[in-house]
Amino acid sequence: MLKLVENTEINQVSLTGVRALVLLSLLIEAPRTFEEIKNAFIELGIMEQGDSTDIIRIDLNTLRNCGCEITRAGSKTNFKYMLLEHPFAFELTQEEVSILKRVYNKIKVRFDIGLMLKYDSLFKKLADNITNPEMKETLYGLSVLKDIDTKIFKELLDDCEAKRTLTLMYQKPSAKEAAEKTVLAQKVVLQNDSVYLYCFDFARKESVTLNVKRILSIISRIAGGSNNIDIKTTNVKFLLKNSCIMDIEENEQVVENLPDGRIIEGRYYNDFIAVQRILSFGADCTVLEPDNFRAVIIEKLKSMRGVYNG
Repeated sequence: MLKLVENTEINQVSLTGVRALVLLSLLIEAPRTFEEIKNAFIELGIMEQGDSTDIIRIDLNTLRNCGCEITRAGSKTNFKYMLLEHPFAFELTQEEVSILKRVYNKIKVRFDIGLMLKYDSLFKKLADNITNPEMKETLYGLSVLKDIDTKIFKELLDDCEAKRTLTLMYQKPSAKEAAEKTVLAQKVVLQNDSVYLYCFDFARKESVTLNVKRILSIISRIAGGSNNIDIKTTNVKFLLKNSCIMDIEENEQVVENLPDGRIIEGRYYNDFIAVQRILSFGADCTVLEPDNFRAVIIEKLKSMRGVYNG
């Protein structure tokens, strides 16, 4: 923010105008009490400690006269002024949105959680203040966290770090009502623009993958719970053509180099994840072992071919 000092060109600007702009900025950020506004004005040098508090009331009315809808600071608003609406909007070009999208895609590849949360907030703020309906919809749709309760998302990250046992309310796609599910949290991952929780399901006694947007709430959590649980992985060895080598993940390693490609060994959380991963390579991947998993892939490909032939 701008702080006024003596003998500068900025002092030629109307203090009323400067205070109005600062006040608008403060109220856009969050609802403010009268005292919070006063302290911000004093800190920025646009109001003195001994000045009349009527100055702030004048500034509030200045914004109202400009078309802003600002509530009164009463008990219903926790004695804070709230900015409900303002006439000041901005526009973004398609090129500027494309740049934002390219930057965000790089963040997704690294799964930089901190930046993903910041960009999620940024996209929502931009969309809230833009007038073009198509651009607004585009901005709302950029974040992979758009359909996720970010509070639950942050809590799950901490739960995975601590390997906690959680009781969740989870809405299955095929179920009419949500049901409780007790799991051991292990890892939050991003796959195909969706966020999933890798966890051990105590009822099913196997590793499962839950779509985070379908976790409605976390009912309880307890520390630990991993004792005596044998977390198994689906291990697959496959031949991958050279053109796809750059796409290997941290749970995959090159075990042999060949003239036309490399043999990769992958350790996947469960069969479903392993199948999706192998199919993502298309014709550039050939499963070598184990035989039973190779058979699963062959049957899956036959099934897909049957759908298209039909």
